[in-house]
Amino acid sequence: KTVFVGGTSQIKVEKTGVSGKVTYTSSNKKVATVTSKGVVKGVKKGTAVITVKCSGMTAKFKVTVK
Repeated sequence: KTVFVGGTSQIKVEKTGVSGKVTYTSSNKKVATVTSKGVVKGVKKGTAVITVKCSGMTAKFKVTVK
């Protein structure tokens, strides 16, 4: 996924047959931040990995900020 500096993008998660809270974390908050609702914001040029966790499952998304 590509996001521009100052721009945002939404990570959509479908919970099918699982319960629990979905959490989002950024590997590099200086490049991209992510809210508790999955909105990624580009801070400065570079790359970051957004990790999404729920009920013991993990997914990772690479984000490039331009």
